[in-house]
Amino acid sequence: MLTACSVQSAAYGQVVLLTAMRGWIAILTILLSVGFAQAQDSGFSASRKDSAMGMPLLRISYSVQVPMGGDLGDRFGVAHHIGGSFGFKTRSNWLFTLGGFYVFGDDVKGQDKLLDELLTPDNIIIAENGGPALVNIGQAGYSIGLQVGKIIPFLRPNKNSGPLFSIGAAFMEHWVSYGVEGNAIPQLRGDYIKGYDRLTNGIVIDQFIGYHYQGDTRMLNFYAGFEFSQGFMGNRRNYDIPEQRKIDAKLTYFQFGFRVGWMLPFYKRDQNEYYYN
Repeated sequence: MLTACSVQSAAYGQVVLLTAMRGWIAILTILLSVGFAQAQDSGFSASRKDSAMGMPLLRISYSVQVPMGGDLGDRFGVAHHIGGSFGFKTRSNWLFTLGGFYVFGDDVKGQDKLLDELLTPDNIIIAENGGPALVNIGQAGYSIGLQVGKIIPFLRPNKNSGPLFSIGAAFMEHWVSYGVEGNAIPQLRGDYIKGYDRLTNGIVIDQFIGYHYQGDTRMLNFYAGFEFSQGFMGNRRNYDIPEQRKIDAKLTYFQFGFRVGWMLPFYKRDQNEYYYN
């Protein structure tokens, strides 16, 4: 980070990240509670195991993404995606989903040069109170997109499970984030930060190959696999202060990642099921 502020700014960044993660943990806890409540129904009946079913699916997932080239690799390193999607699996094992993901990471290339003009000869940034400013530089962003996939009922416990292949398209936006303790640097707040954040957005095409597993209960359902992404994006700011110019070039990137997720299926009760006292 910014040398004199390195230890303290890293700690501040961890606090920001932990706060965001607590929010996602709270959401996941609520979804798990719903899942346990629905687990009163054991899941697949004997008839369900013998045939593929159409059903809505709620999915929560995490992935780690590694740039494999293009302009994004010159700007960021490893990033993390956390989020979810809602979809529908048809009786013929086609899967259609709509989802969104929060993007974050702390590997920003050339971050020691981004705030050069704010540094003193002692290599620190002075806050409004006259002391050294605590700054954490990271990557932030989000994506919203659609995917269509096909589950092949092979090597599976039932006809709703098997290898999953999917392709999708999403709108993605990302930027360089600046976590400033106490919001104490005027140049990094309000409209001024637009000269530093390198806001970029565009279309991303992604492919997924993995495994979709639906067990005999509502709770043991997951998917995992590898992702490949290609982005076609552009800078959306009129002027970049670190570069002292407008960045007009179209930006591309290629990413490789691994995703793992948990699913909550919503089954219809079989009409031919009977219960006895």
